[in-house]
Amino acid sequence: MEADFEYVKPVFPEEIGKQQKQMHFDFQVDDLLTAVLQAVTLGACKAESQFGRNDFVTMFDPEGHPFCLCAK
Repeated sequence: MEADFEYVKPVFPEEIGKQQKQMHFDFQVDDLLTAVLQAVTLGACKAESQFGRNDFVTMFDPEGHPFCLCAK
């Protein structure tokens, strides 16, 4: 089935005039490093720009939507 629109991945960090995220999820996890590795195994990737230090990691799902894995 063909889409009737052209999908454009959101840009992170956000830039004026570029596609913005439609939604953002934060997932609280027990072990941040393990959660990041599991997410990568499932097809996610880490964003180049990171702002969470040891508190959270920004990731992208396979379609380019950002989400964060957050330490409890």
